[in-house]
Parts: sequence; C-alpha cells; structure tokens
Amino acid sequence: MKKIICIALCIISAAYSFWYASLGGFSGNDGALSKIGLEHPVLFAIWGILTFAALSASIITGYIKTKYKFYIFLLTIAFIGMMFTLIFDFDYKIMSDYYLHCGGSLTFSAVMGVTVFMLFLLTKRYVLTVITGIILFGDLMLLIVFKETAIIELAPIFSGYVMLCIHNFAERRTVELVK
Repeated sequence: MKKIICIALCIISAAYSFWYASLGGFSGNDGALSKIGLEHPVLFAIWGILTFAALSASIITGYIKTKYKFYIFLLTIAFIGMMFTLIFDFDYKIMSDYYLHCGGSLTFSAVMGVTVFMLFLLTKRYVLTVITGIILFGDLMLLIVFKETAIIELAPIFSGYVMLCIHNFAERRTVELVK
C-alpha cells in the first residue's frame, strides 16, 4: 500500500509541477518556479508541499527496510529548507527574504539530492547511484551556465520521482539490508 501511495504522490506532484511551470514557461529565467511564485504564492506553496511530500514519502519507503536512520535528520533539514523557500519571497528588493529563500531552496535541493544518492549507494543500486550523480552534477552545471529555468529546476525532481519508484518497486533478491 505504501508503494502505491508513493507512486500516486509522484504522479500527482509531477502533473501539478508540469502545469505550474507552464504558467511561466519552461525556459528562460522568467519561468523559474520561484519567479512564478511571486505572482502565484498559493500555487507555489501547493507545489512545494506536493514536491516535498512525494519525494520524502518515496525516500522513507526506500530507507524503511534498511538499518540506516540518518535519513530522518536529512529529511528534517530538507523540510526546513522547503519552508524557507515557501515562507520567504524570491524578491530582489527585500534582500533578506531573497537570501533566505535562495538558501532554503539550495538546502532543500542539495539535501534531497544527497539523501536519494545515499539511498541508492547504500542499497547497492549502483546504476541508479551513478545516474543520480550525473543528474545532480549536470543540473548544477546547467544552473551555473543558464541560471534558473523550470526545465533545469524540474529535471532532477522528475528524475528522482522515476528512480525512487523504480527502486521501491523493484524486488530485492538479498536480505542483507535488514541485518
């Protein structure tokens, strides 16, 4: 049942994210999710809550059968990052809000990325580990070169949805993870 809830959350969140990003366009800095949030703060909050819920439910489902519990601390930090992202405006005119928003967004993204990467590494899903590393590094490079766009922001999130669903639905042949 948990797996079905996770995949349903991922599908709902992906569909909502796609619709939400279409409000500002998928390319160009005006299409950045936070910029759209300046005009549509409630829709931005819904996006953030759905995104956090889908990723964290899938991460919890992935870690629950392992002996590792550090993910709880990491998800707490990611939650605080997402709250900063949603509470503080992406507004250049109010620099304190802008920095807190950006810091929260960076914290959320980095910690979620590391949490997913560590899940795949620790559960010996090496192909997913390498793909995650490439996506995270590639996304960072694209952000540096092109700045924020909806496509660049959503690519690692959508990839996370797909890879976490694959990980959680694939049957493990060994029992070593629960020892």
